[in-house]
Amino acid sequence: MNKSNFKYHIRLKMTKELDKTDIRGIIIVLKKAIVNIFQPLEDGTAVIYHLGDEALYEHIYDFRLNRGVSETEAEVILGLITDWTDEDFIMEITTTEDYLLPEGETEVDLTAMKHNRWMSEKVDNGWRYGLQFNEDDKTDPRLRPYQQLTDKLKNTSENG
Repeated sequence: MNKSNFKYHIRLKMTKELDKTDIRGIIIVLKKAIVNIFQPLEDGTAVIYHLGDEALYEHIYDFRLNRGVSETEAEVILGLITDWTDEDFIMEITTTEDYLLPEGETEVDLTAMKHNRWMSEKVDNGWRYGLQFNEDDKTDPRLRPYQQLTDKLKNTSENG
């Protein structure tokens, strides 16, 4: 899949999956440290997540950059991310004409992915879709695909 708006990107290969708040935190810290580094979030996908094929570094995050970075900026980025997490990681900063998702991979919306995991866990525990939340009957209106949820249901903290 060709993703030309990922012409420049930072790839983090992590041993453990990052929380959504960690991803936002990394973006905020780097945005404050390096001028004009990130594309505006409103303009499209800012991060693509996919699973790697390396046993240790199986969680891969590609952060879209607004421009290429210098060697000095790359060292600053490495230092900030090292300060941010105690987890093992590999960082690559790439400047390419076009960003190519690894073969067989597709873009993943992290929020939808976490919702689907939450939903799977609930169903495994006997919950089912219902128009009203009812703990006794184990029904929940959020037990449907993330894209079908209303904004109100998407913002409910229990939806994963």
